[in-house]
Amino acid sequence: MINLNLSKKEYFVKDLIIDDEYGVIDSKATIQEAAKKMKEIGVPDLVVVEGEAKKVLGVIADFDIIQDVIAEGKDLKEAKVIATMYKIEPVSLDSPVTEAFTRMRDLQVNVVPVVEDGKLIGVCTIQDCWSYIPNEDVDEVGLIPVSDTRTAEFWFATICMILAFVFGIVLPFGGLYGYFSGNPTDLLSFFGVADIQGDIVTFHLFEARGFNLLVPFLDLIGNNGVIWLSVVVCSVLLFVFGVLGLFSLIYASFSDAKDIFIGQIIRTVIPWLLVFFMVLEWVLLGIAFAAAVPSTNVVPNAIGLTMSIISMVLIIAAIYRDYIFRGKDSQAIENEVSR
Repeated sequence: MINLNLSKKEYFVKDLIIDDEYGVIDSKATIQEAAKKMKEIGVPDLVVVEGEAKKVLGVIADFDIIQDVIAEGKDLKEAKVIATMYKIEPVSLDSPVTEAFTRMRDLQVNVVPVVEDGKLIGVCTIQDCWSYIPNEDVDEVGLIPVSDTRTAEFWFATICMILAFVFGIVLPFGGLYGYFSGNPTDLLSFFGVADIQGDIVTFHLFEARGFNLLVPFLDLIGNNGVIWLSVVVCSVLLFVFGVLGLFSLIYASFSDAKDIFIGQIIRTVIPWLLVFFMVLEWVLLGIAFAAAVPSTNVVPNAIGLTMSIISMVLIIAAIYRDYIFRGKDSQAIENEVSR
């Protein structure tokens, strides 16, 4: 199993791979000159230096140019780099990685210069530091004690979401099982056909299927009411939010493991919308059959209902993964290692 967090050993900037493919720009240069240099050497950031001593003053990023110059309507030929850059104190090779990470995190920037004997030798990024930040806090919330809660939560959320996506969306979409089922002879008038072969007709995510029958839900709108348009829209949204929910929860759990802050929209809103559309799909199909004229004799598909419930439980479990695992204290881990 991949471990997303390193041990509690303290790491230093010299333990990182320092990026020496960086560019520098004089503090008196214009924004246009900075933009041209970024394009020439293919980097999104330049270290800003001053004078012949090349004293490091800060960093200018392409985002700073967009936000503080272009968006403000300033003249690229007149605006100076020193007025647009962000000021960040350089780190040395002997600086703790946590110190470099904290400086970038507090300023919400991506790059910090690295100096040795006062001379610039490279830069390191916040991504370089992620895996070297030891997790000092013991997670005391949860049921199952593990030595690395973040790694456990990442894999738990990943497995739960993959299974939920397969059980709740992929298999109904592929026709393995559906939402409602009915006897073909009871559905002849509903579909407006003279004969349906086979023993059962099942309503899946986007269409109804039988032995010799394949009717998209869109074809049911004209004869069976606009409620089927709502079913189609809900099916589309369910599929879309299924994909979004899959990636959002995996990304959220990965971000937690890497100490990356993400908003509640990705963390909870999108996954809960997926659960909402799963429930809504059943409700709308039930209303559509109840409102059908003549009435239809269909029943919920037992396998489909079971798999939908399992999918929703898995999604909710992934959302609240923090309550599944709790951390072992240091002494407990050391005792296990010594055995």
